[in-house]
Amino acid sequence: MKYLGGKQRLGKHIAPILKKIWEIYNTTHSIKLQGYIEPFCGSLGVFKNMTTIDTATFIANDYHPDLITMWNEVKNNTFVYPSSISEEEYLNAKKLISPNAFKSFVGFGMSFGGRYFGAYSQKYLNGKNEDFCKEMVNSLKRTYPLIQNTQFINQDYYTLNPINMFVYCDPPYHITKFPIKYRTDVKHYDIFDNNKFWNIMRIWSKNNIVIISETTAPEDFVEIWQQDRYRSAAQSTKTRFCDKSEINSDTHKTEKLFIHQSLIDDIQI
Repeated sequence: MKYLGGKQRLGKHIAPILKKIWEIYNTTHSIKLQGYIEPFCGSLGVFKNMTTIDTATFIANDYHPDLITMWNEVKNNTFVYPSSISEEEYLNAKKLISPNAFKSFVGFGMSFGGRYFGAYSQKYLNGKNEDFCKEMVNSLKRTYPLIQNTQFINQDYYTLNPINMFVYCDPPYHITKFPIKYRTDVKHYDIFDNNKFWNIMRIWSKNNIVIISETTAPEDFVEIWQQDRYRSAAQSTKTRFCDKSEINSDTHKTEKLFIHQSLIDDIQI
């Protein structure tokens, strides 16, 4: 599933780290973790790789109402998969009243770079033979069997109150020049309070194992893993065919995992 900032490629690399932490903690502590939760589940890039861990509770939350509605319909096998989406259908989908699963399918799956209703993707193929609708359908159908034990919820992340849970957070990336904005409808943007987020992570870390994906973090959070990742959304005629070995700040970012310093001894990494 194309999703701006999603972890479709990185998920298979991040999940083994999270599973290792889960196993270490539950092996060395008498009180076991009660479940796995993602407050920013997005495209389930990491989540779908975590549903094999030994727990009965899986919770996927996201602030985007159309997205969660789509995931619930995919899970319940009630989503009607389209065979194609024309530009006219794309534009009409923007006008649908939220929450709407079809609106999510079109807004993310048929948009260039997975940016919600950013631009109709089929217009920007540069000669490539690619069917974005078919790719989206196949992606959701592959995900369907992996989320049958998942509870999908649509809340502000800070209203959650996890206790004795494994929490993986993939928040909007911190931007130093401008406020962090994220789209929740076609013309609606909210500002993400980065300082508030890290304060809540400190609170949650008192009663949970909390792992955060980011490129930077406050000093009291410790980096436990990193990997360079290629930013496909940054592709252009100048970067699409560049030598991938030449890593630069425009086409690559270093993805990192952080944990609060108070939890380092608990995970023994």
